[in-house]
Amino acid sequence: MLTVVLRSLWPLFLGILFISLGNGLQGTLSSWRADYEGFSVITTGLVMSGYFIGAFASSLLSPNQIKRTGQIRTYAAYASIASTAILIQLLFIEPPVWFVARFLSGFCVAGIMIIVEGWLNSISSNENRGQLFSIHMMVVWGGLAMGQGLFVVDSPAGVNLFLLASILLSISLIPILLTEIKTPEEKIELQESLGFKALWKASPSGVATIGISGLASAGFFGVGTIYAIKSGLSIPETALFMTLFLGFGALSQWPLGWISDRIDRRKVILLCCSIVVGICVLLALFDFSKTIFLTLNGLIGASTLPLYSLGVAHTNDRLKPSQMVSASGTIVFVFSVFAALGPFTMSYFLKLFDSFGFLLYLSLVHLVIAVIVFVMMFINEDVDESDQSDFQVMAQRPSLVAMEVIAEEAIESQAESDS
Repeated sequence: MLTVVLRSLWPLFLGILFISLGNGLQGTLSSWRADYEGFSVITTGLVMSGYFIGAFASSLLSPNQIKRTGQIRTYAAYASIASTAILIQLLFIEPPVWFVARFLSGFCVAGIMIIVEGWLNSISSNENRGQLFSIHMMVVWGGLAMGQGLFVVDSPAGVNLFLLASILLSISLIPILLTEIKTPEEKIELQESLGFKALWKASPSGVATIGISGLASAGFFGVGTIYAIKSGLSIPETALFMTLFLGFGALSQWPLGWISDRIDRRKVILLCCSIVVGICVLLALFDFSKTIFLTLNGLIGASTLPLYSLGVAHTNDRLKPSQMVSASGTIVFVFSVFAALGPFTMSYFLKLFDSFGFLLYLSLVHLVIAVIVFVMMFINEDVDESDQSDFQVMAQRPSLVAMEVIAEEAIESQAESDS
């Protein structure tokens, strides 16, 4: 039963909560502090891109490392390196060093998630796998959102918040190392990936949504704090700004996913893109009170962050069951490449057009997605509702293991609808 499994897995979820708290705090803190230390907007964008480049490298290299050293030891090593990377940022306030530190953070956090998701996949059964991964996503999203709130605990101009982020990552080791958890017997295996051309041919709307949405979400995570500063927000307001973006983005995934399971998913994608563009136009044309400003930016998160999950679900709808698992690697690759470009390209718009560049960038990104999806609606027919796979909530840091689990869930949901 699910309750029995959860009793044995609570240390794993507690460890992930601490990882997400520290990771959420470090991201916002690094961006704010880079601006405070005099890094240019472009330099800050490059530094923050290091995290997503590291996450991409981890998706390629970590599975083999886990095979060699095992889950527990690799988890401990990655958590220790991630904790140390934060402290390196305190000792050497230089852009190249910070880029390496962010790369290490992205590499290690992504590797830890690969371990955890592989763990959950091996322990769960067909009956409770979807529920376990939903709980996992709730812990990840909740930790990231609450991590933004820690930004107001002390002055980000000092050392205490860096120390706190490092401590949180170190504490994540305690419940894992001091509690007996059955180690998965099966090893993570790398899957041969379905090529990009074949994936694009199968679902151009899905692939475009997966990739291009990475520009917006990663860009927001990377330099959204800079936009908040340029918009005149105080430190507590900046923390709330990021919390609402993440919190609204997490909560909106379930209702949007439910709707997309019942109508053409592309219509939901178009709705999300239209909302973002509309809000960006309003923010560019009118001055709002800080309450309305923060709420509107939260609604941007509610419309932007679900796009990745919607794109994956739409792509799976158009793949044969035998292709779903093999397509996982390509999906991770596409998102990771665009996500690595997000903070840098958004920072370039901020440099050219100041705070208006942030809104212009988001508008253009979502407009491109909307145009591609709209055109493809006239070229490719809608998938019958009975052939649609069930929507699955995902984090904005896909791993090969998580994608394979999502693929397996999609195969099962399609099989159930066929029977």
